[in-house]
Amino acid sequence: MVKLPPQWTHRAALICAKVLGKIIGRPSESLLAELAAKDRPGPTATPDSPLLAASGHIQLGRTAFDAGDYGEALHCFSEAIRLAPEAPWGWHGRGDALQLSGQPAAALNAYERACELAPDVGIHHAGRANSLDAIGRASDADMAWNSALNLDPSLAWMRDGSKKR
Repeated sequence: MVKLPPQWTHRAALICAKVLGKIIGRPSESLLAELAAKDRPGPTATPDSPLLAASGHIQLGRTAFDAGDYGEALHCFSEAIRLAPEAPWGWHGRGDALQLSGQPAAALNAYERACELAPDVGIHHAGRANSLDAIGRASDADMAWNSALNLDPSLAWMRDGSKKR
């Protein structure tokens, strides 16, 4: 039997939930939150934890984001932040949605909050770097990229891609 990486298993579960949702109705928030919590590093969420409730909205936001619906993604990430202001992935997702909606200054604020909450996660710094670059702060963007790459060298592809304009 072939063992799939967790993110593939997670994505397959979300696709199944989406198909089933169309057939029998929308999947419950608790099911989506449970699926999202399985692949997310960080604090352990108890069933009544705001982090668990937020993780469901974060996953809904990622799904909307992947579909190109940045307005819906922004709504979902904002709801996650309302439920758990200490959830860095809610802030990161908000930054992604704002960045791709053409609001890099607002995205920068969201990425900075994600960096404050989880300073050891390189991709938060990479998002911050992209926003800084988009608002014309190239030297600050370079410093943010250095932080991102020191934390996670595998992010080099993001920087290389952002320089191809």
